Amino acid sequence: MAAWAVVSRSRTAAPHLRVVGLGVWAALPCVSPGAQPDSPACSLALARTLHLTTAVPAGHNKWSKVRHIKGPKDTERSRIFSKLCLSIRLAVREGGPNPELNSQLAHILEVCRQKHMPKSTIEASLKMEKTKGIYLLYEGRGPGGSSLLIEALSNSGSKCHSDIKHILNKNGGMMAEGARHSFDRKGVIVVGVEDREKKEVNLERALELAIEAGAEDVKETEDEEEKSIFKFICDASSLHQVRKKLDSLGLCPVSCTLEFIPNTMVRLGDPDLEQAAHLIQALGNHEDVIQVYDNIE
Repeated sequence: MAAWAVVSRSRTAAPHLRVVGLGVWAALPCVSPGAQPDSPACSLALARTLHLTTAVPAGHNKWSKVRHIKGPKDTERSRIFSKLCLSIRLAVREGGPNPELNSQLAHILEVCRQKHMPKSTIEASLKMEKTKGIYLLYEGRGPGGSSLLIEALSNSGSKCHSDIKHILNKNGGMMAEGARHSFDRKGVIVVGVEDREKKEVNLERALELAIEAGAEDVKETEDEEEKSIFKFICDASSLHQVRKKLDSLGLCPVSCTLEFIPNTMVRLGDPDLEQAAHLIQALGNHEDVIQVYDNIE
């Protein structure tokens, strides 16, 4: 199986993705078509659309309870650091090693500091970018007809493809074309529930700020540590403008990234939920995998 190299992707424009093999997409430096709404919208006087999503917090629905089960603390810490290292390498590939000129890298480095990632580990990751790496996006189907997107950065596209296919097949999934259409590439700004003055921000206020900042969607949810957060979702090309606006409005952005947001959701029964959790955990444990996206409700 051939390797797919990625030409540089714009830091502000959503990449156009095309199929280059069964269940695999490669990114091209091209602005994507206009975003499609992913939920019923309310009409605003400003003649634009904003969705309001109150996501069920982790621990309050079956999928979150199953998926948020963690291993030993040291193992989980090591896994998080490994994924951050891959994110650093990818950010440097796309925008260069200077965080003052590469806002995506600057945001990742800030997350690394918040997670107390050792400075030596960060520096090693920055130097590792001198080695070649291939960005890959795999499409898959999980238990119960769920859709999966697996982001990876690998030095061997053929080996990574083989490994991902094996993990999918072993855990009730498969490589499948078409899963990409269940997701939209969006900008995501994660914000804590307290503003810069340490005042709590409620959902109604978050909605007002989203309208003012130009976001499309607000989701109230929890992070991996079960802390309450807001996710402001916007068009990929507006990511950094919305982030700066939220910051100027007194909020405290924690991270600012491009993510795949599901536009259609599926509800699974208990057996499929458990199998899906094992599958996603197995995929996430692969050394080349950056992120696994699903559309499970």
